[in-house]
Amino acid sequence: MKLKELFDKYTFDEILPYLKAIEPERGDSMYQFREALDLLKHMEPSKEDCGDVQITWYKDEFDTEGYISVYDLEGVRWEAGLAKEVVVAEDLQLDEKDVAAHCLWSITFWGFGDEPDPEDGWPFDYHRKQKNKYDEALYRIQLSHWKHTTPRKYRSKGSPLYTNAEFCLKRIKESKNRSKRKRDYRVECREKYLEMHSQRENFILKLTRCGAFQREDVDYLHQVDEGQYFPYDSRTWDTSKRIDYILESINKYQDVDFSPYNDAIICLRASSEYPVTEAEKEKLLAGLPESLKAMPIKIGLGTKESMKQEVEMMLFLNIIK
Repeated sequence: MKLKELFDKYTFDEILPYLKAIEPERGDSMYQFREALDLLKHMEPSKEDCGDVQITWYKDEFDTEGYISVYDLEGVRWEAGLAKEVVVAEDLQLDEKDVAAHCLWSITFWGFGDEPDPEDGWPFDYHRKQKNKYDEALYRIQLSHWKHTTPRKYRSKGSPLYTNAEFCLKRIKESKNRSKRKRDYRVECREKYLEMHSQRENFILKLTRCGAFQREDVDYLHQVDEGQYFPYDSRTWDTSKRIDYILESINKYQDVDFSPYNDAIICLRASSEYPVTEAEKEKLLAGLPESLKAMPIKIGLGTKESMKQEVEMMLFLNIIK
């Protein structure tokens, strides 16, 4: 059976219990697997021979229990993955829905969409352009620390921050004196600070560049004590159902305790051809969980052409003391 046929055979609700067994700690983002499955069902598989997906039981000398292994789905183009023949080892007795869940988990290993978001790039794109002043400052401090701690002969030519693997192992094994440990700790703390503010700055840029908010409305994100971010995409190919889809993601397929938060920002983005209407905005606000509606919510409508008929929702939950 081709992977496309396996996915088409079952609903997300039928696969969900098996996904929860694979990822018991992902209750807050289980809805993203649903988004991915709906997108996969909508796609056409490649017409080329793309090989097999091998489902086996894997255990080596370091494993105490072993696990179900899915080979050759992680990182492949989704059209190619859908065209693969699913082959389950003869000694492995699995329900087909369990097989589908493991395949869905594997094909989404690097993300819940087949194409990277132009704003973010691939998660493993280490040469991405610095997007803001915090990114630039982070790069400078990393480059300076790299130059001070790595002899020239161990530096990778033409690739700043890359170090010879042999020297990395040597540094891990060797003991450091107190001053070196303090220096590394200071650099680590500064890196964490810059990474946090770089992420927040990127969120602010997303919210303002699409026209949903003015900078002064969301600049306070740099000062919040704690925050959480959830992205949602409708997968309906029907503008009349896209808000219902988002609400179902939140109310049915997401397990989040909203009570610790006291501030929320919601940004809805759609294409200029199919913009989010005021009626859709009001429908969304009315359908949110009561614990979320209990806090102040800033909501803005923006544009993102790549969404076409669909709608993207960004939810920022904040703790302001």
